Amino acid sequence: MTDTTSSATPGGMDFSESSELGLVKSQIDRFIEREVRPLESEYDQFLGERGVENRLNEKGYLVDDYLDVRDQIRRRSAEAGFLTMHMPESVGGGGLSLLEYLMVLEHVNSYHPEGFHEMLLETLLTPALLPMHEDDHLRERYFEPMMNADITVTIGMSEPDHGSDITYLDTTAEKDGDEWVVDGTKCWITNSTFADAIIVFARTDGEDGDAHGISAFVVDEDNPGWERGKAQRPMGDEDAGRIAFNHFEGCRVPEERMVGERGRGLVDVAMGSVGYFRLSVPARAVGHAQWMFEECVDYAESRETFGKPIGTRQFVKGMLAEMRADIEQVRWLYRHAAWQYDRGEGERWEQSAAKLRGAQLWNDAADRAVQIHGGAGYVRSLPFEAEYRNARVTRIYDGTDEIQKVTIADQFLDL
Repeated sequence: MTDTTSSATPGGMDFSESSELGLVKSQIDRFIEREVRPLESEYDQFLGERGVENRLNEKGYLVDDYLDVRDQIRRRSAEAGFLTMHMPESVGGGGLSLLEYLMVLEHVNSYHPEGFHEMLLETLLTPALLPMHEDDHLRERYFEPMMNADITVTIGMSEPDHGSDITYLDTTAEKDGDEWVVDGTKCWITNSTFADAIIVFARTDGEDGDAHGISAFVVDEDNPGWERGKAQRPMGDEDAGRIAFNHFEGCRVPEERMVGERGRGLVDVAMGSVGYFRLSVPARAVGHAQWMFEECVDYAESRETFGKPIGTRQFVKGMLAEMRADIEQVRWLYRHAAWQYDRGEGERWEQSAAKLRGAQLWNDAADRAVQIHGGAGYVRSLPFEAEYRNARVTRIYDGTDEIQKVTIADQFLDL
């Protein structure tokens, strides 16, 4: 791809879209119309007011038909080069910079939220997993199948008793011959209800609070020491059927399934994904907020009360103006943070600021969309109440609002 982060402008910054990136977005649009829309029509029982209930089985997990749709879209996306376009060309990816990838992510998320289009991207696969490519066994067994969408691998970090401080883990791994024995419980793990494998982070050395001493291991779904427990039904629909408690008891993992070096799993693998994960939130938020804004503008122009369009009302104008300003604020905030990341100059607090404001944008935009649509916005026949519920979790995952504020404050407080 052409480098969109360089410019002859005085400040040296240019966040405009290159012609090549515009072509990628156009190709994705055609892919959605050709490959995704027919599946949405064929499996419309998974969309609309009753969609979530139809996706779940009696255990609260996703039904096979829904997972088949996901697999179809992901494999076709991989064949088209979209699934891995953000991965380095050296490992078979498309070589997009983070800024370019987030611009694409924003675009895909600007579609009507009730659809299968977001399945064509894979945010859990990041360059931080490159240690798997460097190891012959891990590359052949996991990394290449992940790149081809033949398997789904999730990441097991969060635990019931330790919230945001991931340096405190109850999960341990003890060496026994040429194997490791993993014991512990993980929760809030995306896609863990159906993943083919999970990367589990466990303490192998050191003490609680030490960033070093935590290692990463790949556990296969057929490992008898891994039990997927009760599904966790979330407030929002987006993660319904995808998250559950994951229990590891006497889970024996061969030495060759360790990702990266012993004791450096948190530092090299998990923390290496922080920038991607945190900046994906504001990129997605801008996409969703942009769609809601456009819907609200159309509604404000067409909906009449007391003989006039509601768009003539000062309070409605105010809400639309706030939405528009907030969208632009977050759009340029996340793009600047990504631009800095790509140059190797970015700091964690800038990513935290973008994530904090992105989560706030998504929540505020959904709230205003419901308010502008009134009673119609509150019921499930329109998607705004679902957006309201889905947005709430963005203030929690990939670092809570409070964690982001601490990170930001620590960069200027000398305490």
